[in-house]
Amino acid sequence: MTMAMTKDAKRVLRGLLILLVTLQVVPIHAVEIGDVAKRNSVSAPQAELAWMSGGIGDEALEEMRQAAAAYSVHLIFSDRAGAYLADIPFAVSRLNGRELYSGVSAGPLLYLKLPPGSYQISAKFDGAWHHKRIRAGTAGNPARVSFVSAGK
Repeated sequence: MTMAMTKDAKRVLRGLLILLVTLQVVPIHAVEIGDVAKRNSVSAPQAELAWMSGGIGDEALEEMRQAAAAYSVHLIFSDRAGAYLADIPFAVSRLNGRELYSGVSAGPLLYLKLPPGSYQISAKFDGAWHHKRIRAGTAGNPARVSFVSAGK
């Protein structure tokens, strides 16, 4: 019994051969999952309150470190075990309750440019809002605030 190839079988083999050659010649570009999350977020230039958040990944963390000196309040979100938290809703208010800004911190670091004075910073995690009163420093001497989740 001879193995004669049909025209269809020859076309399929030719197509597979072309595909194999093409795959070896064409570079495949892979994008790491989560690259978008590794980019820092910044407020719009015309925003009433300037802020920067992120710090996920080495490049984003380095960018945050380089920009830190320009901000008067530095916040960090983590759990008791030291794991960093991201996507944390937050709000900045005057002590009289007037909200100045609310948003979501893209990463564990959130930097705010607040004029010196007293404020309330609120963050939502563990299913509830947590509040801290702070006194904003200056860009050269920022207030440092930690919000620590119980890990629920």
